[in-house]
Amino acid sequence: MEPKTECPGTKPPKTERTAKAVIFGKKEKVADLFQLLESRYNKVTLTETEYELEQLAPERHAIGLAIMTDSFPVKLSAGLLHRVRRKLAPQNMICLSADIDHEKEKNLRSAGLIFLGSYRSFFAYAERIITQTQTDRNQKPMDQRKDSAMSLEKRLSGRFSTLRSRLKRTVFGLSAMVAEAVVRLIEISVGLVVTFLLFLPMLIVLAVRKLFTGTPVFSRHKVFGVAAKPITIQRFNTTATIFSGFPLFLELFTGRLALVGTAIREEKDGPGNAEDAYIKMIKPGIVSLWDIRRSTKIAHEGKAAIEWEYIFRKRPFYDLLLFLRAFPALLYQEQNRAPSPVFHLLGLDIDNITMEEAVSIMRKHLEQKKQCSIFFVNPDCLNKMVDDPDYFSTLQKGDYIFPDGIGLSIAGKLLQTPLRENINGTDMLPYLCTMASEDEKSLFLLGSKPGVAKTAAEKIKEAFDVTIAGTANGYFDHDTQSDTIIETINNSGASILLVAFGAPRQEKWIARYRGHLKPEILIGVGGLFDFYSGNINRAPEWMREIGLEWVYRIMQEPGRMWRRYIIGNPVFLYRVMKWKLFTRSMNP
Repeated sequence: MEPKTECPGTKPPKTERTAKAVIFGKKEKVADLFQLLESRYNKVTLTETEYELEQLAPERHAIGLAIMTDSFPVKLSAGLLHRVRRKLAPQNMICLSADIDHEKEKNLRSAGLIFLGSYRSFFAYAERIITQTQTDRNQKPMDQRKDSAMSLEKRLSGRFSTLRSRLKRTVFGLSAMVAEAVVRLIEISVGLVVTFLLFLPMLIVLAVRKLFTGTPVFSRHKVFGVAAKPITIQRFNTTATIFSGFPLFLELFTGRLALVGTAIREEKDGPGNAEDAYIKMIKPGIVSLWDIRRSTKIAHEGKAAIEWEYIFRKRPFYDLLLFLRAFPALLYQEQNRAPSPVFHLLGLDIDNITMEEAVSIMRKHLEQKKQCSIFFVNPDCLNKMVDDPDYFSTLQKGDYIFPDGIGLSIAGKLLQTPLRENINGTDMLPYLCTMASEDEKSLFLLGSKPGVAKTAAEKIKEAFDVTIAGTANGYFDHDTQSDTIIETINNSGASILLVAFGAPRQEKWIARYRGHLKPEILIGVGGLFDFYSGNINRAPEWMREIGLEWVYRIMQEPGRMWRRYIIGNPVFLYRVMKWKLFTRSMNP
């Protein structure tokens, strides 16, 4: 049975384009979407069932766009999106759903979407988005904006001819104008406050410095403004990032920069790809979602994905909250130093890499069938390590040690050794599962209370379409029953073993029985299963962005967590400073 290729709508006009589009969803739910794509693609295929998805095969002409909708009978997940990508290799993918929470959104975005949101928000930007998916790298996509908008207006004009529709559009237009005026008023007010309270005093200090040292007050930077128009901005000529940006607030008066927007992109970074053209249309901001997440080392999705996330969440109230989140994020900003590949802390060598590099390392070990052990360390782990020589020895024998938590980022700042990214097991799991699904590798979940690993496995399988080889709880005698558990793991054929006993038990167990285990990847994951089973809720994303996830954990389990964070965090920072002043200074 061949996938359906007909759907109610006007006959597609003749076009020179050979690219095709595929929609996954029920015909009655996506008729308007089908009609929109018909006018832009040479062929539009509608796939309504999982059987039809299985029958799809790569075609001679490129699949320019695949749109997944929540009316498709298979639940939206990163695993489903990767199945589509493997089968069709579409150039661009879009996901439309009326009900997406933050965690699901993050998992879906890991599949490399160019748009994720509701039908309503998609249709508001549809013409611009589709234009960018069809634009060749050598073309200037901005030249097509006016024609595309006129084309959309012409096709839809018949639907909005009633008095009620015209009134709605008028009210919407007026409300948008009022909102824009309010935003500009806020921007100018903030600009005035910063100019008088921060910019002018800093200007005087640097002017005095210039009199004595001859050091220039400003440094000039060529960047891309709105619509990728090159502009020149000035920063204070100082290595302190928090002070260098004060002159940017003067641009609020000129309107060349917004208070909150996309990240400022320097001209030396290049114009970017055609696929980024819509991102370039948005005015850059002094504050951006990318800069906030980069400050707290959680920008794992990559700049383009985070910029798209901001664009389709952008609202005045969202921008206000983002601006407020920028203040605590300033605490984690660092001077522009080249990060070392190894972060030396309290005598332990921690791998200073990105999430993408970490997943690539695991993929390489799987391909080569070469076993490795991976451990995560946070401030609590390092406190235990100081008091437990066996744990310290176990960590030293691990193949890879990854930094977990905002405490490690603060330590990196104190030691002037910036961390590249905060790599923790919970954030890593979507990327690990995506890789395992693509490479047809399976996972075994070992640890936590009875039933927790099984529940987590079911949710992980549903979310990422990854094979779970088996599960087992962690409540067994580790001295007398480990051989039986190891036999179960080895017989399952799993390539990746996740062990959740808590530190340091999980690391010691892995080190002790590593030679008997067959999986290539052995990872200690702490409380990961509790998060994914739903036993414990993870902190909201905004709290993670400002480094306050530990506060949320105390609120959830005050009796168990208060000592770890209220006492443990200051003790950890004391040990870091002591090590910096004495041990490190004697052994540079």
